[in-house]
Amino acid sequence: MSDFSLEGIDEKIATLESRLKQDRENWGKKISELVQTIKDVNKIADTQVMMLSYRQILLDKMSEMKSNLYRSNTNYESHYKSRFRYYTVDYDIKLTGGEKDRFVKSDLMPLKRQINILESHLDFYSESIRTLDNMAFAIKNRITLHTNDTI
Repeated sequence: MSDFSLEGIDEKIATLESRLKQDRENWGKKISELVQTIKDVNKIADTQVMMLSYRQILLDKMSEMKSNLYRSNTNYESHYKSRFRYYTVDYDIKLTGGEKDRFVKSDLMPLKRQINILESHLDFYSESIRTLDNMAFAIKNRITLHTNDTI
């Protein structure tokens, strides 16, 4: 008999998806508003400060997310070994290696989904940081255009 259970994981995944969706919306709004401030040369200094601040916050969030992803992957691997052993030793029907692998992956689909969600959000953070980095070039170009206009 197997004591394996992923009870409550669907609710946790739904909560995680909801929180991360809200986080993406908040960061998208913050970055969009920041991009709009580039138009006004008088706000460039504040824009640069906010840009660097947002970049650091996102780097910190990425670090935390990578830690969560590492724990999730470790948890997945642990459950994978346990389930594979179950299908090898305790399961009523003898399965081939490929069948065991498919059964285990099917059992662990919710955990894999959680990992995929975390990886997707990590990609979002990376792209947001890249956008902020590109803003630095946009700011430089804006300053160059402004100084050429005033000369």
